[in-house]
Amino acid sequence: MGYPFYLGMLYYAIGDSVLPPRIIKAFLGAYTCVLAYKIGRNNFGEAVGRLAGIMTMLVPNMIYYCGLHVKETEMVFLSICFTYLADKVIRANKARLWDIFLLILTVTLLFFFRTVLAGCLLGSVAITIVFSSSRISTMNKRVLLVLLLAIGTYVIALTPLADNITEHLEAGTSNLTSQMNSYATRGDGNNKFARYGSRSVFLPLMIMAPFPTFVDTLQPNAMMMAGAYFTRNVYAFFVIISLWTLYKRKQVRNHLLLLSSNFSYIFVLASSGFALSERFHLPLLPYLLIFAAHGISQMNAKTRKLYLPYLFFTLAVVIGWNWFKLAGRS
Repeated sequence: MGYPFYLGMLYYAIGDSVLPPRIIKAFLGAYTCVLAYKIGRNNFGEAVGRLAGIMTMLVPNMIYYCGLHVKETEMVFLSICFTYLADKVIRANKARLWDIFLLILTVTLLFFFRTVLAGCLLGSVAITIVFSSSRISTMNKRVLLVLLLAIGTYVIALTPLADNITEHLEAGTSNLTSQMNSYATRGDGNNKFARYGSRSVFLPLMIMAPFPTFVDTLQPNAMMMAGAYFTRNVYAFFVIISLWTLYKRKQVRNHLLLLSSNFSYIFVLASSGFALSERFHLPLLPYLLIFAAHGISQMNAKTRKLYLPYLFFTLAVVIGWNWFKLAGRS
């Protein structure tokens, strides 16, 4: 609903040419890179922030969707903008009303682009307020944010958006099963192994996924993005290094907003029929790249020894994925 309304307003204002929306996408994509830099800087320091911004600028998926007439670029911008504003409000010594207003506006707009993603981000803010370190946010600010969150939740509960979220949560497992069975039995491009897909299968793979397809399965978009998928498989190593470093140094509570935003959406995605669909992974990319940049900054002689074995593991997984694609269609 949000994207058609946005396009309608744009076409009404400046005409129905396809060029202005693409130019706006380019600016939003560029500012997404700036926001990735700012979030990385605020959480992990200047060097990590710069690396995160550069990686976000160069990642193929973000460039690809700037040239398509779909909502992903705008949605990713809104999600990363919300995270930046929430992180800024939580970490600041004194919350500014303007930042709080922008925070509310951003999440409201995001609800009209992807309801579940907006719900995940709101839940992440709630988790951060309750469990984050006292060095990150004062008690007075936490009380204020809890009140705002409670009011926002109440307002959402009065709208059809609450029904959408409840319906998704209640039907998650059954929807996943029905979609997997549909993939296994549909006439065009079916895969008989798809019926074995489940949350327990997808969840361990979500940081690495999706995987490149090197066999002809009549999926030209997936084939075209194979290099981007393999890039994701490789930089997932640095994400894992970052997560392990935060755990070992007991810094998880200092970066709870990023972690909860990332893993709440991963859990929702793994519970859906789109767990390995690249388009639905796009909102995760800026968060993963920030963690990857942090992981790169934490590399040492010990972790460097793990990189080559990880690449061989990735190669084995990619070969297994392509066998799955090929054998399931035989």
